[in-house]
Amino acid sequence: MLPHPFISLLKDSLVAVIQIKSRYVLVLTLIVAMLVTGLASAQVTIQAGAGGSRSVYTTGSIYVASTPSGASAVLDSGIGQLFTPGTFTKVPPGLHNVQVSRPGFESSSTDVTVSVGTTEYVIVTLPRVQNPGSISVSTTPLGVGLYVDHLYKGKTNQIVGNLAPGNHTVTLAEPGYVTWSEPVTVTGGDMKILVVTLVPEFNPPTGDLQVSSNPTGAVVYLNGDYQGFTPPDDHLDIIDLAPGSYTLILRKLGFEDYSVPVTIQPGKVLQISASLTPASQTPSLATADIVSKPSGADIYVNSLYMGMTPISFQNVQPGNYTIELRLQGYIPFTTSGQALPGQSIHIIAALAPAATPATPTPSGPLLVLVALGMVSLAASMVKRR
Repeated sequence: MLPHPFISLLKDSLVAVIQIKSRYVLVLTLIVAMLVTGLASAQVTIQAGAGGSRSVYTTGSIYVASTPSGASAVLDSGIGQLFTPGTFTKVPPGLHNVQVSRPGFESSSTDVTVSVGTTEYVIVTLPRVQNPGSISVSTTPLGVGLYVDHLYKGKTNQIVGNLAPGNHTVTLAEPGYVTWSEPVTVTGGDMKILVVTLVPEFNPPTGDLQVSSNPTGAVVYLNGDYQGFTPPDDHLDIIDLAPGSYTLILRKLGFEDYSVPVTIQPGKVLQISASLTPASQTPSLATADIVSKPSGADIYVNSLYMGMTPISFQNVQPGNYTIELRLQGYIPFTTSGQALPGQSIHIIAALAPAATPATPTPSGPLLVLVALGMVSLAASMVKRR
């Protein structure tokens, strides 16, 4: 129960809302609602001292809302998931990432710094995608990290589909090379061809870090700040780091945290390959990584929308699931099976172009080119406010 002074303050706030002009009612009501959510959601520990017990906040919260609502919000590549509007609770302090996506709309990626005892707000408007286009990206060297509008899309060479017509920011990042980032204009119904040769760095003032793990799909934090997850087919690149000492932590459900100090030197690339140790207790949940080529495919688990590829889920309830990947202009990919406790599932699907990419997928048998991973995924990571 909230303390009496807060109830009195909330009551006075609601009275004030009723008295002001109607056009402000929705805004102030939303603020009050988010305030209540934030105060109620942070983890609290009770400590006894000379002056009696007191409440100490150890975590924070992230409130996520979108227009339209009902979008999938994913925290730190699958550590948490909910449908908007909603609140991620018990979030450790530091930098975190929230990705918001919904079929037929452009997705959004936001970095949020959480402080102890506070609630941060992520409120986004997702533009509708009409007559989408695509970008084909080829690079020298091969295997460069590809980001479109700050969303990780995998390694080059790669085709990124389901993009709204207009300008999109394409970023190519690889240790030892100058980061390439430019706006690219996408035309509806067409594919933009992009061929880039990266320029090597000479005597850079910063250093780079490459992180891989066995098993893959581990969430990576550097000095407590979220960096991404180890992909199933490569390493995670963390570039342009200031020289100095850092603490690297990898976390994956069912495994002990992997923590190691790292020292970044200017002009150097440090490679860390982490072998994760299974947790002492028997894991009750599973994990799953889903990647598609091209990326940006909508993911449905048991007919429930769960986000867009690539994505990593850390809290998967055991059970039977059917996974479907849909991307306009490509034949849907479908697989079914059972997720087992402690299982680490990796699915990489190469989607086949439809006969007429600009039209809906024709009926008929589904063509599966690649489906790696034994089976399935889960909907338990959906957290509701």
